[in-house]
Amino acid sequence: MSDATLLVVASTLSTGLILGAIFALVAAGVTIVYGCVWLPNASNGQFFLLAALAAWSLTGAGLGSAAAIIMVLLLGLVLSLGLEWLLVRRLYDVPNRNVACFVLTLGLTQIMAGIFSMTWGRWSDQYTLPPLVSGITMIGPFPMTNNRILVLLIALVVLAASFALLRYHRYGRALRAVFQNREAAALRGVDVRAVYRMSFLLGSSIIFLGGLLFALAYSFDLTVAWTMSVTAFAIMIVGGPGSVLGALVVGMVFGFTQAIVSIFASPTAATFSYLLAMLAMLLFKPTGLFLR
Repeated sequence: MSDATLLVVASTLSTGLILGAIFALVAAGVTIVYGCVWLPNASNGQFFLLAALAAWSLTGAGLGSAAAIIMVLLLGLVLSLGLEWLLVRRLYDVPNRNVACFVLTLGLTQIMAGIFSMTWGRWSDQYTLPPLVSGITMIGPFPMTNNRILVLLIALVVLAASFALLRYHRYGRALRAVFQNREAAALRGVDVRAVYRMSFLLGSSIIFLGGLLFALAYSFDLTVAWTMSVTAFAIMIVGGPGSVLGALVVGMVFGFTQAIVSIFASPTAATFSYLLAMLAMLLFKPTGLFLR
């Protein structure tokens, strides 16, 4: 195999892995919330973008990338707590709360998009974060930045930790019990509202982390919010609502699909190629590939 071919293969693999891991991470945050609370959060893409923009602003003010990331994650947790306390918890017991929550978060999406356009949209049209680590690592003839390798490792570690938490921890068992039958779970002593709150905070924090990792690996603009919102919902539907493993597998499929199409066809076609992959998978398994 020639060096040129190896270069293309390595580039495709690295891009597919990083995009897939970030897609899977954000979709895992979405699926945790939806799988427990039945809250189809239409504003997940805006939270993703908010984290990236906030970190960009902090680094522009002179803060290091690591400190900015920690601060944004803490601010994201406070924001999620406030949103859950002010709005989301009021919908836990209403009939058809999934529809009510979708309408609520859709309105929140429009508000946040308008705020972003009037503020950050006036300052720049492209954003990027300074790397956490410097240097490159050679993978055959292909140079890969250590910063992107770190992004990939963080995303995979958080995905593995989320899977273990939901599979083996008491909270994960409580979440599955609430999802299957919240009345029966309450009779068994499960604090349903506490599980709802924990799921919303955990899912939102993972989405914030996904936005930070994406900003570290790639430059971005304001349109990434809508792209990520559609992508995360698509991954959740195909992978199965409530399944972190499904989010990981389908996220990787979407990431590699976009990377391959971008390299061998065109970046424009890559922006919707993963949706074709979604349709193909739903033809074979319309209920989702994995169980909760």
